[in-house]
This record gives sequence, C-alpha cells and structure tokens, in this order.
Amino acid sequence: MRIHLAANSEGYRAARSVQEELITAGHEVVWHAAPEFDEGDDYPGIAIRAVQAVVHDEDAGRDARALILGGSGAGEVIAANKVNGARVVSATDPAYVVDARARADINGLVIPTAHVAPSTVPALIDALLATAFSNDLDDARRLVNVAEFEAAGTIEGWTIEE
Repeated sequence: MRIHLAANSEGYRAARSVQEELITAGHEVVWHAAPEFDEGDDYPGIAIRAVQAVVHDEDAGRDARALILGGSGAGEVIAANKVNGARVVSATDPAYVVDARARADINGLVIPTAHVAPSTVPALIDALLATAFSNDLDDARRLVNVAEFEAAGTIEGWTIEE
C-alpha cells in the first residue's frame, strides 16, 4: 500500500520513526513534510498535500492512505478535509479507527501526538491499514451522498431548509 506521510514540527520526530517502520513492513512511503525538522512549519499545506496525493491515487485505482502526525491534530483534520474526496479523522483509540475505516471508508488518519502515547501509535496505524471498508449498502450510500454534496452543493432528493 502507498502511504502518504506528513507531519508538522510537533509530529516530525514520530513521523520519521513511523516512516522507517512502514518501509520495513513493505509499504511505499511518500514523504510530504519538510526534508529536515523545521520548527516554524505550518500544518495546512502539509496535510493538504498528503490528502491530495491520496485522492489522486484513489482516482487512479491505487490503494493509498494519508497518515498525518501533528500536535493536537485538530487543525490538520480541518485542513485535510478541505480536499474534495478527503475522509480524514483524528483518533487516539484504535477501535475508533477500525470503525471509521469500516463505516466511513476513511482515507486518512491524523495522529495527535500531544494526546497519544508513543506505544499506541503502531496500533492506530495498523487499524488504518488493515481494516477494509464494510461495503454495507447504507454506508456506501452515505459516502455517495457526501461526494455528491462536495460536487454539487446538494444531495438529490434532499435539501437543507433554512
């Protein structure tokens, strides 16, 4: 699987460690952060680039995920989800990641290193990479609804009334 890995200064060291582990496990890792530690970097561009690459890979039929390591993770999730086709969550619990992959087909995970013990990081990543989408009809329909809203600003047969 291709992993688009990104980190700002708060997640940089952890991401470099994760990068080596993913490569050792046989994954193709594409680095989307500064080549060297940069205390003044900003997360929006880093998160957006990683998720844009995942959406591009998905459009080309490649199995890919974004993995973004940050401080609180909140800003990274907001920035990443501005990309059409992004389905990114932040998580501190592997069970949540399993549910998000199975039910919402997430294609990206933000790990908030300020709130996650380093020993939990591998389990979060395993949950992201090992869990398949359920292909449940209701879940699939909801994903189509979200994609339609991204593209057209509405969901056919459903309107938002003010």
